[in-house]
Amino acid sequence: MGYCPEGRAPLKLWRLAEDRSSRLILALDVIDGSPFKWGDRSLLDRCFRLLDSLREYIVGVKIGFPLLLSIGVSGVREIIADFKGEFYFLSDFKIGDIPEIATYTVSSLQDLGFDGATIHLFQGGLTRITRDSIDLFGVLMMSHPEAILFEKNFNELINEALKARVDGVIVGATKKEYIQKARKKIPQKTILCPGIITQGAEPSQALKYGGDFEIIGRAITASTDPILSTRKILEVERGVLQR
Repeated sequence: MGYCPEGRAPLKLWRLAEDRSSRLILALDVIDGSPFKWGDRSLLDRCFRLLDSLREYIVGVKIGFPLLLSIGVSGVREIIADFKGEFYFLSDFKIGDIPEIATYTVSSLQDLGFDGATIHLFQGGLTRITRDSIDLFGVLMMSHPEAILFEKNFNELINEALKARVDGVIVGATKKEYIQKARKKIPQKTILCPGIITQGAEPSQALKYGGDFEIIGRAITASTDPILSTRKILEVERGVLQR
């Protein structure tokens, strides 16, 4: 079952989770299966309508390169500015550079309004990254089956996460044994788990094995009825959390 800490970082994310009885983060990468076009205002409008309809159900919004490269930095800024108080915004650009460049990137993401950012752990030097209030989530394990190098170096990556003092970690929901290992070795860290439904993991699976939040994208964003799909997912997750 998901672990619910008292006063644990990231505070905004946990507060929203408590207020909405939800552990669901939306991956806003693909909207209704439509192809991306640079500067497509209609895509931005669909993002706004979708987020507006899901205010009651989701606690966070993950934004990665697919959306950024479609609506641009200005479009992302517009979304965050409009929904800043409603959701926890997580940038999923998986920063993996030297500390000086990583610091600049983190600062820029914070200026855009992001609350958190994903960052790779394998490059080292994370203790030299300076930041203000933005949360950092180290990538421990990706959800696709070819993530072999992550599996081979999992313990070393956990040690790096502890040394770097990240606020949380990313562990694919399809890798339940690694969720369990992460929960055991770093019990105080918030664990975010992508890879639900479309990549094979069932809703609530990550919560059962120690994950804290589930990240779901296409099963909602490409659904013909996103609200109904979200409600069904949330019902299953709540059933696990209330046991």
